[in-house]
Amino acid sequence: MRNIAPSGLIDYGSSATWHSVFVLPIVEHYLLYAPLHNLGAVIDRVAVQRLRDALSMGRDTGVEPIDDILATLRIRGEPAPMPRQGPLQPALLGLIPTRSCNLACEYCGFLDPAGANQVMNLNLAREAIAWYLNLVHSSGIETAEVHFFGGEPFCAEEVLDFAYHFASLRSRELGCAVRFEVVTNGTFSEERCRWAADSLDTIIVSLDGPASIQDRHRPRKDGRGSFATVARNLNTLSEGSAELSIRVCVTSETVDAMPDIAEWLCQSYRLVSVCFEPVQPTPQSTAAGLFPPDPWTFALRFIQAADILECHGVEPVYAAADITARQVSFCPVGQDGVIVTPDGTLNACYLVRSDWEARGLNLCLGRVEEGVPWFNDEAVEAARRLNVWNKPFCARCFCRWHCAGGCHVHHELPASPGTYDPLCIQTRLIATRNILNSLERDDLTSFLWQHPEALARMAGQPSDLLIDFEEGP
Repeated sequence: MRNIAPSGLIDYGSSATWHSVFVLPIVEHYLLYAPLHNLGAVIDRVAVQRLRDALSMGRDTGVEPIDDILATLRIRGEPAPMPRQGPLQPALLGLIPTRSCNLACEYCGFLDPAGANQVMNLNLAREAIAWYLNLVHSSGIETAEVHFFGGEPFCAEEVLDFAYHFASLRSRELGCAVRFEVVTNGTFSEERCRWAADSLDTIIVSLDGPASIQDRHRPRKDGRGSFATVARNLNTLSEGSAELSIRVCVTSETVDAMPDIAEWLCQSYRLVSVCFEPVQPTPQSTAAGLFPPDPWTFALRFIQAADILECHGVEPVYAAADITARQVSFCPVGQDGVIVTPDGTLNACYLVRSDWEARGLNLCLGRVEEGVPWFNDEAVEAARRLNVWNKPFCARCFCRWHCAGGCHVHHELPASPGTYDPLCIQTRLIATRNILNSLERDDLTSFLWQHPEALARMAGQPSDLLIDFEEGP
């Protein structure tokens, strides 16, 4: 038995323990996982049964290794993530300088036709930043987070420049730190690239692979490829002080290339992390013949790519399976994230409005009126209710506090336990690998994938809760 991370500091009652301890079958072994207790252990069936019975009866087993686990489960644990309450306290301020973009990605459904060419007014950027930093200061938060989304943020360079310099100046006046993160397609000029490399804190560049993949998936509007410019800029960014990450969008055509892409990226650039995400189906992606990968294949290739990345000291990321996360919501929605659009709307989500409305959601929190951010308290509370506590399907899944049910807009949860969809399947498979990896039991990951029936049993288990563990051979 090994702890995944240092123990928590909050005493946890037995009822909470029942709903935060999971067990997964790993061929003839079992993986005991208690994320709120930072505990993972590989045990056998008899140990699982004794643990379950001992917890329910409030007694020890007399077997030292099992009683050590019991002591950890009974005494110490982290508090369960809870929805935010009280005054608005944004996890971040997101600015969308513009929804326009200089690329014509084959799968993109992210542009908003209603405001595609609109650029954020500098006064709006000033008002939003001033409000946010004043709130950070008054709340005693040490570091503000200003993130730039798009479209392509660098298509509105004046807004990005102003926001960066104004937020830097204002944060110094208030005595707090500020971090800047941008999600970009990486096709900016060399001069802009050098500025970004040494000015911003985190730069996430979308690059789907070598030229043959990138130029197919992410061409310019005139049909020319984007790879040469992105590759040039990544070389410059690799030499800068900013943390550089790559986001790779994976399709059924490119899924088998994931390990090769991982090796190529590590050989080519200085990276902090590489995130692999399956393509999100859109009318555009369907028309282009680009489809999501099979979830089992995606998980296997991700695991192979992750091993390569880790050998190079690069973090592999599949956000829904991040076992270091303890969260009630997968994204800014439900975590008081405030995203400012070019028209002055204050939203909980950076996706385009039509996407949420298609799911019957209203994620507009308010707007900036006459220079003052105004919030609808009922809208803020409604966004906060979009959390995993209100997703019964997730209650018995061991990924509950990591995935938190995934995207509120794009991930429609199945109806009954065990009816996992592709996102659930690949999340469960990758998270299991991550837990075993943290326990230095990569051998069990390999062993599990050599036994397809056992793998399917683990991935499709209707309930992972220890309390639901059934007797058997």
